[in-house]
This record gives sequence, C-alpha cells and structure tokens, in this order.
Amino acid sequence: MTVRRTILQLAALAVAVAASGTASAQTGTSLAADINPGSLARLPYLQRKDVTDETGQQVFDIFDRTKGRSPDDTLTGPLAFAIYNPYVAKALLDLHDGAVGKGTLDAHARELAILVACRETNYDLEWNGHAPAALKAGVDQAVIDTVRNDGSLAGMNERDAAVVRFGREMLRNRRVESGTFAKAVELFGEKGAMDLVAVMSTYAVSGFYAIAVDQHMPAGQPTMRK
Repeated sequence: MTVRRTILQLAALAVAVAASGTASAQTGTSLAADINPGSLARLPYLQRKDVTDETGQQVFDIFDRTKGRSPDDTLTGPLAFAIYNPYVAKALLDLHDGAVGKGTLDAHARELAILVACRETNYDLEWNGHAPAALKAGVDQAVIDTVRNDGSLAGMNERDAAVVRFGREMLRNRRVESGTFAKAVELFGEKGAMDLVAVMSTYAVSGFYAIAVDQHMPAGQPTMRK
C-alpha cells in the first residue's frame, strides 16, 4: 500500500463521516456559532473551484486519481484545511511520503508513533484511521488504550514504551530527556530516532490544523475530547 493511499483512505473516511448528517444533529451536542455545519469546523471544506493555482489543482488531482472525484469536488480528510495554502498541502504530502514512506521504522513502531502524535494533539480523524492499522501492525490493544487514556507505561514492553515516552516528552514536555533519546537510538538506531521525530511531527501538523479550526467528529464517531 502506498503512503499517499493511506492519506486518501483517511480522506474517504472523512467523506463518509461528513455524509452522516449535519451540525448538532451529527455531534449530539450544541456547537459554537463559528462552526461550519458541513465541515464541523471553523472553516468550510474547499472545492476544486475555490483553488485555482496549479499547485492546488495538482493536490486535487492526486486525490481524484486514487479515490475518484467527489460529487462536488470537495477536499476532506487530513489536508482539508492545509489546502487553504496549496503549497503547504503539497509540502505536507511530500513530507508524509518522506517521513512515513521512506523512513526506517517498521510498521509497528511507525503506527504507534502516529497514535502518540494524534493523542498529543487530540486529532480524532487520524486516530480513528490509524488505530486499526496499529492493531494490524501488531500493536497490542492494551498499548493503544494506554496511549489513548494517557496511562502509565509501567508493564509496557521496552520498545513500545520507548516510542510513547519519546513522543510524550517531545510533544508535551517540549524536552526529550537524555535517557529517553539514548533508548530510542539503542532500539531504532540514529536514523530511526530521527524518523520518530519526522513521523510524529508530520501527524502533529495535521493535528494543529484540527485544533485551530476546532474540528469536531459527528455523533457515533470516537473522539478523544474530554
């Protein structure tokens, strides 16, 4: 499976989510006045007609070739709000390809790293897409639950604990301890430690967009919001 296909599958998930209803009927809660009923965020999803430069059209073309053009040419999913600056959206696609598709981490470590980044940014869309992928890659459900619930790492195997601790320190504490970094290098190598940074940063960027636009999930979709 190609890296971009993974992004596009998440976009398809977002389309299905968006089709399930509108506004407060979707979320089951009263939404703030600045939330768009179609996107469940502070900004609407953009359509192809809204993005006229060549780079923006290229991004739409990438999605169209892989998942088929949406009925109204709307871009949803992880790049839905990055496309407001098409050059950033294109750069994020390239970053994802480099960090995830061409990195040294195995699927197990990579998917766990993605979940940590999603947890630290409360990014529901990517979490809901990657939790099943993490299970398929061999991450134990108990480990996934620990990440989701911000639980203790006591009893977790060394390799998984190293990934979770690395991400929590980097994204939450904004300081990776010497011992944490040394353990990551020991287990994954120097390139692998830097790939942890790349993978987590890639997904954190998408999470930051979701934070900025206060993106909500429809009713019935899992959320990490408290």
